[in-house]
Amino acid sequence: METDVLIIGAGPAGLMAAFETVSRGLDVVVIDESSYLGGQLVQQTQMLSLLPSQFSPMRGFELAELLISQLNEYYAKILLNHTFVGLYQDGSIGVSDGNNVFSITAKKVIVTTGAAERAVPFMKWTLPGVMTIGAAQTLINRNFVVPGKKAVICGSSDFALDVAIQLKQVGVEIEGIIEKSNKLTALNQDKIARIKEEHIPYYLHSYITEVKGNGQVEEVYVQLDQEIKAFHADLVCVDGGRKPITDVFYQLDCTFSYQEKLGGWVPQYNERLQSSQNRIYLGGNAAGVSFHGVILLTGMIAGISVCEDLGALEIDEANSLRDSLFKEIKIIESKQDPHLWIERMTHIENFLHPQLKDQFIS
Repeated sequence: METDVLIIGAGPAGLMAAFETVSRGLDVVVIDESSYLGGQLVQQTQMLSLLPSQFSPMRGFELAELLISQLNEYYAKILLNHTFVGLYQDGSIGVSDGNNVFSITAKKVIVTTGAAERAVPFMKWTLPGVMTIGAAQTLINRNFVVPGKKAVICGSSDFALDVAIQLKQVGVEIEGIIEKSNKLTALNQDKIARIKEEHIPYYLHSYITEVKGNGQVEEVYVQLDQEIKAFHADLVCVDGGRKPITDVFYQLDCTFSYQEKLGGWVPQYNERLQSSQNRIYLGGNAAGVSFHGVILLTGMIAGISVCEDLGALEIDEANSLRDSLFKEIKIIESKQDPHLWIERMTHIENFLHPQLKDQFIS
């Protein structure tokens, strides 16, 4: 199979990259290991407000529907239940549907593989009933399963607060939100206010020491200042943050640098979202964990850069579009977490530093 553009990952960034490229006349193939388009958006019922200027605030699943519908106006070959398995010697991409392996020869590749949740280990953390915050949201919103009766939430990010509210809405009693720092880490003040309005208790300077139970979680022990408090709960949702999914980039021989705010090890890229491998671009959380709006914007930038390289966009127009989109990224990230925007710019500048330029493969 041959194509102009291969997009690996059909979440929000991948859908935006696909739209930018296919709408300008390029031949596009999208692969995703899932059986549906939209990634994690599909199961997100919370309102998303930090979106690019062309989008109104909407719920996650509504945004997924919008992105899919706008892509459906054009023809892009969508291969669901397909995974990237490696790189052939001739540069073609190996793809598998679980039974067969075949190659795709692409002029450009955009990788939008998203992010993975980090676990929070403690004694007996593998007992049934302990799961990530994202897994709990999936059970509620996609599988329509109530994962427990009483829950303890470990972590207080915006995402953790969203899921805590969603759990309460389906009848789960929240015994407490456990946060090791001296304040809730959520950046959205409206979400913090909502937690207080819902009378969901939270404990600062605290952490889970262990869980106990006969075959499943029954008790959760939490260190609170100088004492240990036992919570009776059958569900523990842990929020250890997220990190970019980088397996594909390692196999494509891209270079990396470590950026704490962006989620850890992140593929190096320039202001065009082009990696150290000339034909490989990236977007979304794979380019550094951030907010929904930034996920969409980086997917758009990667798509625009590919269009420029393949002659579907003039250089001046591409530069103008990228500048405008990066201004939006700056507004979103600086408003919520200035250090995130600074670290992203540092990541780009470090890659373009003269000492690193020889790593950029032309």
